[in-house]
Formats: sequence, C-alpha cells, structure tokens
Amino acid sequence: MTNHMTAQELSVVLRSWEHRFGVRVVGFGHGSLYLSVAAQPTDAREARVLAAEHYLACPDVFYEDPDLDWSTYHEELMRRREWRFWWD
Repeated sequence: MTNHMTAQELSVVLRSWEHRFGVRVVGFGHGSLYLSVAAQPTDAREARVLAAEHYLACPDVFYEDPDLDWSTYHEELMRRREWRFWWD
C-alpha cells in the first residue's frame, strides 16, 4: 500500500494510533486508507507530534492536497473524527 513503509511498519503505526486515539480502519482501497478516530489529541503538542507521524506515514497527502495547510494541520487533528490517507 505505501511506497516507503512495509505492511508491518504501517501495522505498528496503526496499533499505536489505536491505543492512543481509538483509531479503527473503516475502509481501504487501491492505495487508500480511511480511519475513524474515537479520541482526538487533547493538546497542541500531542497534535503536532501526531501531524509529524501522519507525514512520516503518508507524505503524499501533504504534497498532493492543495487545501492542506501544514501550519494548521495539527489544529485540524484536534477536531477531526476521520483521517484519510492515500499513496500513489
């Protein structure tokens, strides 16, 4: 699925997010992954760390989404109930 992570590495990341944020896989397709989020990050520091993890897991989202603003992405993570990733 990813162009730089193995399936095992992605599994480790997803398990961490499941433990910390109650993340569940709700869909996947050709090169895409959709997650529901039960508990968003509670403070800006935690959200910034998570934003960096999102970038490391799926940099394509940050390069290909013209509406995504890196400087405020962590703030969005404190509100969003779903996360979407895709790999080319």
